[in-house]
Amino acid sequence: MAQQWRFRIFGGGLLACWLLGGAAQAACGFGVPVSSALDTYGYVQDWTQNIQVPVSCDGGSVVSAVQLSSVDGTVDLATNRFLGVMRSGSDPLTYFIPDATQLRVLAGVLSLNVTVPGGQWGAPTGTYTDTLTVTVEF
Repeated sequence: MAQQWRFRIFGGGLLACWLLGGAAQAACGFGVPVSSALDTYGYVQDWTQNIQVPVSCDGGSVVSAVQLSSVDGTVDLATNRFLGVMRSGSDPLTYFIPDATQLRVLAGVLSLNVTVPGGQWGAPTGTYTDTLTVTVEF
């Protein structure tokens, strides 16, 4: 079985989330994500945000796999990173999540490190967003 959860990444550091999926006999659910302290993207160096998502399963279910997806996102198997694009209107700001094919729920928590690489000088100041879908299989 699979359950999906989506959250929106904001360049300003806010998160919004919602759960997708219907009722099932056994299920896994997501709690409210907790993010590390935020700074502003400074162009010169990478900006990393740690997001911890509580995951709980009932009926003896255990998360066996985690997958990430977004409209412009892809998993780069050569680097094992999820590569995504946040947008402010038509202006893009790329980000990545390392170890995308090896994400695991440990002690009831899925931990994601979202990194916006430095050097994206052409990105105008503003609020950038992307909707990331997290799918857990159990």
